[in-house]
Amino acid sequence: MDPASPNVIPLEAPLPRCTRHRNAVAGWRCGRCDASRCPDCVVGRRAHTVELIACEQCGDVAQPLLTPRSRVPMARRLQCAWRYVFSQSGLQVLVAVSLFLAVFRWLMELAISFSALIPLTIYGGIFWGTFFTLAQGSARGETTLQSPDFRDYFHDAILPGLRGVVTFAIVWMPAFLYVTVLRPLLEVGTSALGAWLRSQDTPGLLDVDPVLVFLLLLGALWLPAALLITAARQPMLTLFNVPATFRIVRRLGSDYTRVTAVLMLLGVLHLVTHGVAVVLRVLDIFLVSRVLAEAVTLVIPFTAAHVLGLLLYTRGDVLGYGVEQDYLVPVLGDAGPSREAPPIRENAPLFGAEAVATTAEARTPEHDSAEALAAAVQARDVPLAMSLYATARQQPRLRVPPEHHLFVGQAAAVEGNYPLAVAALESAADVAPDDPTAPKALVLLARVLGERMHDTSRAEEVYRYVLHRYPDTAAARFASERVAPTSD
Repeated sequence: MDPASPNVIPLEAPLPRCTRHRNAVAGWRCGRCDASRCPDCVVGRRAHTVELIACEQCGDVAQPLLTPRSRVPMARRLQCAWRYVFSQSGLQVLVAVSLFLAVFRWLMELAISFSALIPLTIYGGIFWGTFFTLAQGSARGETTLQSPDFRDYFHDAILPGLRGVVTFAIVWMPAFLYVTVLRPLLEVGTSALGAWLRSQDTPGLLDVDPVLVFLLLLGALWLPAALLITAARQPMLTLFNVPATFRIVRRLGSDYTRVTAVLMLLGVLHLVTHGVAVVLRVLDIFLVSRVLAEAVTLVIPFTAAHVLGLLLYTRGDVLGYGVEQDYLVPVLGDAGPSREAPPIRENAPLFGAEAVATTAEARTPEHDSAEALAAAVQARDVPLAMSLYATARQQPRLRVPPEHHLFVGQAAAVEGNYPLAVAALESAADVAPDDPTAPKALVLLARVLGERMHDTSRAEEVYRYVLHRYPDTAAARFASERVAPTSD
């Protein structure tokens, strides 16, 4: 749905009220009478595989009212972030990753000279691969933790590891270069700053050096933005674009400030967990101490990944993460109609099709429906094709080519007749599953379900089916960008 649509409630606007019940927040708007409706003023009806919401008064389709995700304050989302790792799935991932990291840390200790680089690379790849997977999962709104399956080790571990190391290196490079290069040069030079440095009683890093303090503070403020850019899969060169990064921070505003404050607090707690890990390793209870030590030090990074993911989930459009429509959610959330109506008959005209179907029957004899539909599709006569298609659906023996189903499905989606679009696109894939139109129709079906009708669970099922049934197609590549592949 277009963010400029009248069914989208801007962030600064108050939530609409039901036309009939003024004290109730409206969750839908009728497409015919334009009335705002609450759950008591709409009915649910199932047609094919989707749930339709109809206006109780006129019976037409009621479209959900949407609002930006950021209407829920970031502060409220962060209140429960600490529970993320301590959920059932969180503890499972924590134990599994800790076990792997403990083994590879042990191998690093046994390795000689440069041979330690191999387990070190694997160690870093597993850590960063899991970190970015958790951040991206939270950015999709997932509440359960999923670690990478590492089937493609290069993409699941090596690349995330490199991106994580480069991100940290870029952020702390100014402070590092100052300490290792610029400061020694100033200490032996004749500049005013060099004279000030030479006058300090305590040489080295323990000096109260305002330049170093400034660079460290700058790194702490820059790090969340850098990790956000990396988690959003933006080009690494974006990290060097300081003005662009500053614009992102400015647009995020107070949300970025809150997340940065939380991450700084987590950073302090992370130092504490490393102290606990040292004690656990000193106990040296074989593998148990090592696994517990890794688990303790992973709690904070996993929580930080979730915090970054929450910011992406709420404000990722600022970074170009996903499309703008992804950041619109129903005003009433998962709330549905208070009452259900009988399901629509399989061959009955869908909402809004009765009138056009009658017109089509008047124009075309029943035995000429297929020819008339083909002519309308060839002429790109959208109104006539949709009306003829509504009639053709009532003739079970009439064979409609898949490309005609696809044409009507695309046209109905553009016209806003989403139930008809769903029916036509499903038929396009069903009548000829091996035809090249099938995967294209399924992707369009998933987009209508997810982006227009906001049935995200059903859309995800369709995307996953495309990945499974048509793995080597452009449709599968598109679907892979919309949903994370499963491990099976």
